[in-house]
Amino acid sequence: MSMSRIRTFFRSISDNVKSQFKKSRCLLTISVGQATHEGELFAATMDLINTSFESCIILIDDSLQRHTMAFNKAEDASFFYEKSIKEGQFWLTRNNIYYDKLTIPKKIIHWDMWLNHVNYKAQQKSIISLLESDPLYKAAFDQSIDEFLVKYCARLPEPDKFSIEIARQLSFDFVLEECTALCLWPELECHFECYPNKHNAAIEQTRKRFIFPSYPHLLQSVTMGFKNAPQLQPQNFELFRQEDKITME
Repeated sequence: MSMSRIRTFFRSISDNVKSQFKKSRCLLTISVGQATHEGELFAATMDLINTSFESCIILIDDSLQRHTMAFNKAEDASFFYEKSIKEGQFWLTRNNIYYDKLTIPKKIIHWDMWLNHVNYKAQQKSIISLLESDPLYKAAFDQSIDEFLVKYCARLPEPDKFSIEIARQLSFDFVLEECTALCLWPELECHFECYPNKHNAAIEQTRKRFIFPSYPHLLQSVTMGFKNAPQLQPQNFELFRQEDKITME
């Protein structure tokens, strides 16, 4: 595996939990465009996964990103579906030198697996129903969206030209879709779900309400951190950026 100076570690994990890793399958979710899933940072993540778990499923969150791509654009999220798929394929191409070095059994799946799932619509309906009846659950969604928009707006060069109303709806659609898919993940039989950041409140409350009551030993959240990592850059869609550059020229 990689000899990068960057190192990945598990945050706030007890020795008792770590002792279960070697006999466990992990789910590694990849947010396409995020710096934590690129280059040396991703290489370090692969090192840690390879030495910690029995096997790994890598989930490419490609088509999910169509919602994010629609920010600051005139078109709605559906317009960016094909672009999001291409971004996922581009991610696989440029990062295969890292995930191909895994010596533990691995499997790669894509976000459309959940969008096309036979139980997707019914599960989403259940989540919407709970949002309408449980103020605390709805508050978790609102908090997650607000926190994301604050960070996003802080990076905008011209925030006064940004439509916060459109962004809020896109953010809600993103989080709702993410939480719906999360509820379907138990069929993968992954004991732990690894991600290089702390998940938002909506995800954790969905996990608590929809997964743990029936699957207490599956999809336990494991947060990873980095040592000696450079300052992280905002989410960047490489092909998307290249197309915008060509258009401007």
